[in-house]
Amino acid sequence: MQPWSHEPAGGLTGLEAHVRHLEDIEEIRGLRFKYHDFLNRSRFERMSELYTDDARVRIDYVASAEGKEEIHEFFLTIPRTLSFIKQFIHNHLVNVDGDMASGVAYMDARYAAEGQSLMVAGRFDEKYRRTTAGWRIADTFVTLYFSVPLSKGWAGAELHHIAPHDVVLRGGAALRPAGA
Repeated sequence: MQPWSHEPAGGLTGLEAHVRHLEDIEEIRGLRFKYHDFLNRSRFERMSELYTDDARVRIDYVASAEGKEEIHEFFLTIPRTLSFIKQFIHNHLVNVDGDMASGVAYMDARYAAEGQSLMVAGRFDEKYRRTTAGWRIADTFVTLYFSVPLSKGWAGAELHHIAPHDVVLRGGAALRPAGA
């Protein structure tokens, strides 16, 4: 059975529905690519553009933020703890179901913090939602497989060297470390 031979949705023919499905996947992949482009070019002020108003971000044990405003503030704090950040994304798998979608992507990254070079590997698990402005990220969970100094590597038992993120925002509120 051909993937475009499913029943038409929303008045679209099978082929039109298939083309829309492929366009949706590419638009969502574009969000993931923009995320890393903004991050790698230190465009932290633009990160929240990629999220829905009610989105949430959870970075393993490190930090969590809910709502577009808190997410915006969170990304602005990154340069306070990481003086260098480059993330390389691959294997972005996307599953679209109407106006909702989910995705998984793997990350290989290089950071610098407190004078140390760090190697980081992880996985993004996300939910996406179609909005009037196009597809946006509704939920991000990042699993960190390891975050280790170059001098230590990832072969030992101590695999995490990034401290939980507890940053006080302009209004006096603190971002919550994940799990708090």
